[in-house]
Amino acid sequence: MKRKVIIILLTGVLLSISACSSSKGTDSSQSDNQKTEHQEDDKDKVDQSDENKADLSEADCEKKAEDTVSNEDKSVEIQLYVSNDDATEFVSESVKIDELTPENIVNALVQKSVLPSDIQVLKCDKQTIDGVESLDVDFNEAFGAYVCSMGTTGEYYTIGSVVNTFLDAYGCEKIKITVEGNTLESGHAEYPRYMNRFE
Repeated sequence: MKRKVIIILLTGVLLSISACSSSKGTDSSQSDNQKTEHQEDDKDKVDQSDENKADLSEADCEKKAEDTVSNEDKSVEIQLYVSNDDATEFVSESVKIDELTPENIVNALVQKSVLPSDIQVLKCDKQTIDGVESLDVDFNEAFGAYVCSMGTTGEYYTIGSVVNTFLDAYGCEKIKITVEGNTLESGHAEYPRYMNRFE
């Protein structure tokens, strides 16, 4: 009887040991499978991340290229009109400005000593009047004071430089210049109407 009990116990122990070892094997194989799946998931994530980075860097490159193009598009070459050395005629010079704005045109004229640096454009409107492309430019008081301080010849070439430069830059035929909304007047002349190019 003792023998039977011992055999049953041994058999039970052997079965439990074999069951444990097979379950360990199952666990380790399951664990290996999970590790492999985990590694594949990580690899997929890395691949996806690399693709995203590639997409982003490609998009960044395109955006930078667009920004560069749009910056390049804004810079413009204009014809700047000034009087010659002996103030007998206008000469034109091609000048590059960052963007076509009244302020940039005035700055270019300031750099060529046509206007002093305190002159500002308060308003600049392009419109069609009787089928003619026209420009309304309103300057600050400094412009009126500067024009009044000149002799006849200086006044003619200063206003002519401004008129011709603005007309060329904006592709207009006529321009009206005002000072703080009022008619431009000097000691020599009044400028109440639209003006054509100066010759």
